Amino acid sequence: LYADFATKFRAHKDKDRRLNYPKMYRPDGIYHQYGKPENATVVHDVLIHARGIARKNSINYQRWTEVVEQMKGVSLAFIGTAVDLYMPGCFDFRGIELQKLMDLIAGARLVVGVSSGIMHLAAACGTNLVVWGDRRTYFGETLERRYKVTWNPFDVRVGWIDADNWHPEPSEIVKIVEQLL
Repeated sequence: LYADFATKFRAHKDKDRRLNYPKMYRPDGIYHQYGKPENATVVHDVLIHARGIARKNSINYQRWTEVVEQMKGVSLAFIGTAVDLYMPGCFDFRGIELQKLMDLIAGARLVVGVSSGIMHLAAACGTNLVVWGDRRTYFGETLERRYKVTWNPFDVRVGWIDADNWHPEPSEIVKIVEQLL
């Protein structure tokens, strides 16, 4: 997947897991769009990636119940791994194989979640997203710029939420979801 964004892949060997890579983005600007919406078994309005990473509690959003309750009438499905959160009453596509996940994402209207690999994948599938993270600068650019420009090869619409505590208000998430739907 990263071949579309870099000319060279470097394995991550640092113990502290910090990203330390040179910027070697593809100079030709030719990118491959992942996923085929016509292969998605069901098309949903919103896919939610509710990260379930226990070791990073600060970015494991805790108020998904409130978000889901405020999005009545919207077809919702949860994606990610088996350890990621799922809300009863929604479709559950956690743990599906990568190609099926990419097809599902490509067929969705919007992907919602905290900054994560799945959010980058959504942009590579050409799907609009609502994403949040802090305002810090990483390697000369903010996460907001990365989502809107650097990691956005197909110019998808990005509803960015500044959340230095990684926990935006549920109403703020829902407001941006409604604007992008």
